[in-house]
Order: sequence, then C-alpha cells, then structure tokens
Amino acid sequence: MNIGAISKRYAKALLTYATEHGKEDLCYKQVKSFIRQFRDMYDLRKALESPALSSKDKLQLLNEAAGHGDTCPELMRFFKLVLDEKREKLFLFISFSYIDLYRETKQIRRGKLITAVPVSDVLENRLRTLIEQDRAGSVEFDTKVDPALIGGFVLQIGTTRIDASVAGQLKRVKKQFIEKNKRIV
Repeated sequence: MNIGAISKRYAKALLTYATEHGKEDLCYKQVKSFIRQFRDMYDLRKALESPALSSKDKLQLLNEAAGHGDTCPELMRFFKLVLDEKREKLFLFISFSYIDLYRETKQIRRGKLITAVPVSDVLENRLRTLIEQDRAGSVEFDTKVDPALIGGFVLQIGTTRIDASVAGQLKRVKKQFIEKNKRIV
C-alpha cells in the first residue's frame, strides 16, 4: 500500500469537493486545527485507530478535534468517507497532503520568523504585507521567540534567509575580526 499516493488522492478529493462548495478556506483552517489536536493528544490517535470504537464515536471525536464541535459539513462528510473506507490510520497523512495541495493552489508560501521578544500582530502583518508586495501569493509565518538573538529578527522564506539579529551581527563581526588578524600573524 502506497501511503503517499493514497493520501494525495484523498486530499485532492477533499480539496475538489470543498472548492466546489466554496468551503476550501474553512476546511483548511479546520484541517490545521485537527493536525494540532492529533499531534498534541496521543489518546486521540489511539481512539481513531481503535477497532473497538464505533464509527459514530470516531466521527464525533473528529468533529471536536477539527472544528471544536462545529466542523463544516464538507469536512464531516469527508471524515465519514475515510471512516467508511477503514482508512483511519491515514488521517494525518491525508491532512498534511491537503494542507500542501491547498497552499500550492492558493500560492501560499511558508515562512519562519524568529525574534528576540514576542512580536505584535501589527508588526507581523506589516512584514507579511512587505513580502507579499515583492512576490505573488501570500505568506504564512511560524513565529518563535529566541532570546539568544539578543535583538532583531531572523526571517526565512523558502531558501531565502534574512538574519537581522544582534547575535548574527556579532557573529559576523567576530568572523571578520578573526580573518583580519590571521593575515597579521
């Protein structure tokens, strides 16, 4: 069984179905919520894969995990299809495939923003707007706080990395100092 191919087929079917009903954005949000719940709660994974639990109970668990009890009908219908086909073990793979297909379709790039202190939503949105003006599509950030940066930020989008941190500048100055002193000796 090729898990990747099967997952992509299911994900593509979900994206097509959700797009036909104009709910692909909501499904994207709810699938991301499901992934977070699935990762954080080991018991959810065990319950979904358990043959002792009925499909109805599994469907209720999926509803809570994806939409906190208010999952869109398109995604619920998809969950039911996966359960009916006994593909519970593929939920996480299908979810990641859906996220990838959605981002590819909507031209969403992933970025990582690391700062020394928590950044405000206003500043994050301003940075996102600047990047989106430069390139087609939109950007989603994973933000992280790393006090070791001392100040500034590190931004990575795809293969582009911008290090505007104080720690990065100190490292570059140290490297230059060492290089210059090697020539003297």
